[in-house]
Amino acid sequence: MEPKRRVTLKDVAARAGVSTAVVSYVINEGPRPTSKDVNERVHRAIAELDYHPNHAARGLRARRTRTIAISTYDFRPSESFFSHYLGVMLAAMTEALQSKGYYLLLFPFAIDSSLTGLRQLLGEGRVDAIAMRFVTDPPSSDAVLEVIAEANLPCVCLERPGAQRFGFPSVIYDDREGGRLAMEHLLSKGHRRIAHIHGDMRYSSAQARLASFEAAMTAAGLSVDPALVVGSPWDTRIANTATQQLLDLEEPPTAIFAASDDLAIGAVQAIEHRGLAVPRDVAVIGFDDIPFSNEMMPRLTTVRLPLKEMGRRAADLLAGDTALDQAPHEISLPVELVLRDTA
Repeated sequence: MEPKRRVTLKDVAARAGVSTAVVSYVINEGPRPTSKDVNERVHRAIAELDYHPNHAARGLRARRTRTIAISTYDFRPSESFFSHYLGVMLAAMTEALQSKGYYLLLFPFAIDSSLTGLRQLLGEGRVDAIAMRFVTDPPSSDAVLEVIAEANLPCVCLERPGAQRFGFPSVIYDDREGGRLAMEHLLSKGHRRIAHIHGDMRYSSAQARLASFEAAMTAAGLSVDPALVVGSPWDTRIANTATQQLLDLEEPPTAIFAASDDLAIGAVQAIEHRGLAVPRDVAVIGFDDIPFSNEMMPRLTTVRLPLKEMGRRAADLLAGDTALDQAPHEISLPVELVLRDTA
């Protein structure tokens, strides 16, 4: 007679209709709270399957580290250390976690790199939970979330959502809505010859912002001139060069919608280098609202992303009192057009 197969955590999760992470929270009474209904379903599944947890492993997991990891899964992971964009989010998350008695561990890694380091970090019990900042949409993020699900750790996805099957909540914003706000403002000012400087097209955000530019032009009954669409790998210097090329056109643009503030700054520099004035000769709108956008002269009109609120929400979900299994799959925070001097 073959020995009876040992019932696993995955078996219990399947029977209860929850993730393995949620089963772990119920068994270990943390680190995240779960609802009464979920608790009852999990305990019912445990009884029906006659599941017996590994108490040695349970004891190890019960040792709280009071540390939350944030991992930036990016084509350019070094951005984590000097990006104004990420700096705002990380500062807000750090402050919120400190107020709850938690520490933040930063773990960036490249999209084309091995998952071994992440698997080791999560497997060694160094952190209680993790926030994953993605720059691409599913299924490209599935392999990472598989590792996190196997580790039975709470997770929140930032910027781009994870696949719904993992059950991890996401804190995101709407790139297309931001692009719509920027373009509607330029069109309302009478601009019809509008250029777009897009970012690195490997990024879902760059794709969405370009799509919003094209959609707004089409909705206004305007054709998209390919000569007015130029790109850059999120680099201010290359945006400067691209803007000079736009200004050399026989019919140069009267306005530029840039896919990031860094690109917009490069555009403003190129326009002023030509002896032209912003926004009198060429209007410019950026995207992000990094701190420098309000410090430069002229001050940059831009789309403000809820970077601080994203960091705070992630901290609250991972170290607060909200049960992750009760959180919406996607928490979409509003973007805002900030009118300053350049448009």
